[in-house]
Amino acid sequence: MPPTSSKPDRSTRSARLIALAIGIPCFLVLAVLMAMPFMAGDETTLQVDGQVSTQSGAEGGGVHFSGTVHQWSVAGSLVVDAERQAQLSFQLRGPDGNPPRQAMRVPISFVMPGHDMSLSLTAEPTGRDSYAVMAPLPMSGAWQMRMTFSEVTGVLLFDVRE
Repeated sequence: MPPTSSKPDRSTRSARLIALAIGIPCFLVLAVLMAMPFMAGDETTLQVDGQVSTQSGAEGGGVHFSGTVHQWSVAGSLVVDAERQAQLSFQLRGPDGNPPRQAMRVPISFVMPGHDMSLSLTAEPTGRDSYAVMAPLPMSGAWQMRMTFSEVTGVLLFDVRE
């Protein structure tokens, strides 16, 4: 009988190196994918798509906005009139592109950073995929509108003009 060697032959060693070269990156990708829900932030910034021109009913300014909050695509506008009454209207679409199957109540808050001012309201459905709410804002300046879906909050920064 030929003597047995405790050293692996060259082909076994190459197979082990290939398995490690493929296995380690696959393991790391899997670990990152599994950890993502725990690392995902609970806030997302809504994008300002454009300014609302100053006109009757929009003397305090306004913005058109869009973004994704949790699983919902949100698109709408926020307009402030001469009495600083904010008029928020938006549409919701799910991940499949369809409106919500049943009417939702969407918690909305208006916060003035750096001041002790906030107002919490609920946007009510005005149509199959449309929602609206009005909020009296006590002063001009920089504000945040915050809408929450399943513990994820969409934040929109906007200014109220004098």
